[in-house]
Amino acid sequence: MDIETVNRFLNPDISMMQGVGDIEVIEEENTLAIQMGHIVTAKALESGVDSVVPTMPDPEIPVSVGQFRIVPYAMPAAQQPYVVDDPVIQARLARVYEQEQTGELEEPNSMVVACASSVCTSEQALGVKPQSSSERIVLYVCGGGFVSSDTALLKWHYVRVSQELGQRVFVPRYHVAPAHVFPRAIHDVYTAFMYLVQQGFQAQDITVLGISAGANIALAVVELLHIQKEPEPSRIVVVAPCVDLTLSMDSWTRNHDKCVLGYIPADNPHSMPRVYYGDVEPGVDVYDMLRHPLLSPLFGRAHAGPPLQIHSGTCDALADDAIALAQHVPHAELITYPGRNHYTILRGKQQLDA
Repeated sequence: MDIETVNRFLNPDISMMQGVGDIEVIEEENTLAIQMGHIVTAKALESGVDSVVPTMPDPEIPVSVGQFRIVPYAMPAAQQPYVVDDPVIQARLARVYEQEQTGELEEPNSMVVACASSVCTSEQALGVKPQSSSERIVLYVCGGGFVSSDTALLKWHYVRVSQELGQRVFVPRYHVAPAHVFPRAIHDVYTAFMYLVQQGFQAQDITVLGISAGANIALAVVELLHIQKEPEPSRIVVVAPCVDLTLSMDSWTRNHDKCVLGYIPADNPHSMPRVYYGDVEPGVDVYDMLRHPLLSPLFGRAHAGPPLQIHSGTCDALADDAIALAQHVPHAELITYPGRNHYTILRGKQQLDA
């Protein structure tokens, strides 16, 4: 594969950045995406994830289509310390909570406020205050394999969701591995939810939308809200969800040649789950730990929680994660897209019901 082809794939003004995402993917682009995905996986296996996360410029989305603004947010004073059942995870959560309280993090929390031109009717639309007492909004948790957030590949999708729902979209720029391991990302998104509620939004007016690894974080956040006895969002929508970090589903091998996601077993320190978890504590069985609901939401609540809608492509390496999640949560709705993989799943028509 020549460097010009690679650069064309990574250029956000060519490829999947065009318009606001309703363009069907062409077969050449899909093939190229699969090749790139497998090359990235091979490099990660050889030299670690730090060497393969590309830096991509933001897409040039015209103001006539939508607008963005990055705004800071902080942990509300009323946000309570975490109390969970596992002592190892409890210790990790206590540590990130303390870091937040003492301001130890070098990079402060921030989120993207995104809205389509039809929604952004005033300067206030790019702020974090409710525009009415019953305004409905979307908390969008970006994907990125736990090693990137607020990715350029998804900025067009923020606008598309805003356009289709007529709602503002808030995207936490959560801290990512390997510099910030589990449960930093969960804490950041949980804090963003609590911050929006503090600003005046009602929990029942918030839809939580998670993409890929962001779906894992989104579901973990809602699980944590339940544990903490905090109000939960009105519903959850997940697209191409990664919900089993033991990576034990058959679709990882069945769809290997059809999907951009390459496979590195979870026991390999360069694998996505291990990079996300970080160093394993002495005496901890990593596979047992990866089954905890805050790491693998597939093993969380089955008969409670907000309405759940799941979107999945049949050619996705994570297809069986979606199926298993739908079987685990009886009230979930599963919507499948024949022939779509982890890259092409967002290239179709509407995927978020109003």
